[in-house]
Amino acid sequence: MYRSIKSVIFDVDNTLYDFTYSNGLALNALKEYTNKNFGWTAEEFDEKHAAVQHEIYDQLGYNGSCRDRMLRYQKMLEQSSLPLFPHAVKMYEMYWSTLMDTMRPSKGIPDVIRALKEKGLRLGIGSDMVPYTQMLKLELMKVLQYFDFMVTSEEAGEEKPSPKIFNMCIKKAGCLPSECLFIGDDLKKDYYGALSAGMKALWFNVSNNNAENTAQITSLTQLLELI
Repeated sequence: MYRSIKSVIFDVDNTLYDFTYSNGLALNALKEYTNKNFGWTAEEFDEKHAAVQHEIYDQLGYNGSCRDRMLRYQKMLEQSSLPLFPHAVKMYEMYWSTLMDTMRPSKGIPDVIRALKEKGLRLGIGSDMVPYTQMLKLELMKVLQYFDFMVTSEEAGEEKPSPKIFNMCIKKAGCLPSECLFIGDDLKKDYYGALSAGMKALWFNVSNNNAENTAQITSLTQLLELI
């Protein structure tokens, strides 16, 4: 089924590494910071953070800009009548440094990526994020040098499962949609989004949930047996 594949395209967060784990630690660091500096409880931080996220989504829609952490912290401070300096920058840097420092790459990274590249495949990224941040993550995981292209929601102006992201991936891959294999953890966004664009798809089922009639893997190392 996958012998004709010429390009493999990966989601990043919760696919190439455990975003849920690192994001949780990064948010905990912010909770400690805001408690120390503003007296916010963890519950107050969660409420303010969630409210700002919804406001940004309503204002900007779902695209790369809506993922901007600086915008989130800026709005949280403004709405609480707190000074932007020095807190906005400190919160932004704290979030990303904590997340980057605690990233846990998925099993087999970078060996799987390197092995796929050695097979002569074009490797790509299709992610709901901004390119700078995703490239930093790939560099820390020591796999950035193996990737040929990247499509982010900032570039596409829309998030998955929008066909725009997948069509841009296909164009950059330089082959037929049926010769592209997309791999990601989100069943709706990654798996069905890719299938709707005519691509092959594998659901990276990290939580071992049940989903009938889906082609899935539970470890990225399984790719080496399939391609």
